Amino acid sequence: MQVYGGHLPRDFTIPKSPEKILFCGWRRDIEDMIMVLDAFLAPESELWMFNEVPESDREKKLIDGGLDFIRLENISLVHREGNAVIRRHLESLPLESFDSILILADESVEDSAMQADSRSLATLLLIRDIQARRLPFKEAMVSRIHPVSFFQGSWIGEMQQASDKSVIISEILDPRTKNLLTMSKISDYVLSNELVSMALAMVAEDRQINDVLEELFAEEGNEMQIRSSDLYLREEEELNFYEIILRGRQRKEIVIGYRLADAERAVINPPAKDARRKWSYKDVFIVITVKD
Repeated sequence: MQVYGGHLPRDFTIPKSPEKILFCGWRRDIEDMIMVLDAFLAPESELWMFNEVPESDREKKLIDGGLDFIRLENISLVHREGNAVIRRHLESLPLESFDSILILADESVEDSAMQADSRSLATLLLIRDIQARRLPFKEAMVSRIHPVSFFQGSWIGEMQQASDKSVIISEILDPRTKNLLTMSKISDYVLSNELVSMALAMVAEDRQINDVLEELFAEEGNEMQIRSSDLYLREEEELNFYEIILRGRQRKEIVIGYRLADAERAVINPPAKDARRKWSYKDVFIVITVKD
């Protein structure tokens, strides 16, 4: 069977722009997370830290944990003190302006997985509700001030697009919470304990897997990314997965899977690669590529 990849709809590299990230909660290894973020993010990025640790004590705790503030090149830390399960505390934050929000399993309740999960889920639902309630106000302001269009880089444009661009991930510890989330159709979570256990099990089964994991999670080298489908195809274009793979090669990427717009889960290494389908711009592809 001959496969023709065709031409990419557009050829460009995605620019790396500054990001604004919020951490809710405090972990024992939070200084390691800060260093990893500093290596990945673009210069002039911001990391907001919202937790109950007094601001006067945070710098000492971070330094004691091994964080060297002089080595931070790409991010600046913004401290806010408050309780992540109290609504009025969360409402004091500009939740619409964050590109990503990570709700951590706070160390104050880490001895009880269920209690930690309850706090994380409560924070997740509160943030979602606050964003949803603010969205109608933003749309009204846009229509009142700019009835036809508005400048995308303005503060109005940023507020209107906040609910679409902001990714919220809640860390959970207990696998039973995962089942609850699956039944409730809430997919914004990461089961950190299970990820560590799975990685240890794979390395125990085959030591060579450790080299693969180190390559994927290292600050340099290759990594997995989620790419928009408009980088590889045109709207409603009919292609099979082999042709998508060839177009990925033109971008020096390895396409390993996809997630359709109406699907909850991604398909990795699809079995029917020769089956043709019409793709949408709302579909996304999972690729392995060199870090920017």
